[in-house]
Amino acid sequence: AFQYQLEGRCFSMVEVISTCPTNWGQTPVEAVKWAEETLLPYYRLGEYKVPE
Repeated sequence: AFQYQLEGRCFSMVEVISTCPTNWGQTPVEAVKWAEETLLPYYRLGEYKVPE
């Protein structure tokens, strides 16, 4: 997506999903594990609409 945008090929968007271990009272490792178990099944990674 970044490369397409730099080349002026099309509009592209990158969504960044992150955790807040400090606010959640977790270590960074625990927060990443939580994200992998909870967020990734819901917010699937990948390209959803690829121009031809």
